[in-house]
Amino acid sequence: MKVRHKPLFGVVLLLLGVLCLLLGLWLITLGEFSPATLPDVLPGVIVTVVGILYLVQPYFWITPTSVEVPIGPRRRTFPFRTLEFEDNKLFAIGDDGRKQVPVTRWLAHSGDWAAVVERVARR
Repeated sequence: MKVRHKPLFGVVLLLLGVLCLLLGLWLITLGEFSPATLPDVLPGVIVTVVGILYLVQPYFWITPTSVEVPIGPRRRTFPFRTLEFEDNKLFAIGDDGRKQVPVTRWLAHSGDWAAVVERVARR
């Protein structure tokens, strides 16, 4: 089961990034281009890329035996026998004890989060 990021954050970051990018490019067109003007454009590029990643990359996956949380190009894996929720926090209970999975409700797509809560409640 794939849980997506809340789309509002991705859209806001994307809009802010494009705005910063356009303002930086506008500043460059007002004067001559030099390597010193590159820092005017760089924040817009970075925020735009982060916004796109929020819209494209899933927040986390739940497989039958683990929860996988992608952090950049790497994935943290939390194996479990059962999952449980406590105060809107997800815990993976496995052979090595109870571990909190580093995901939060307010960053997750609300429909996907509700589906995860329902799936955990059915087990």
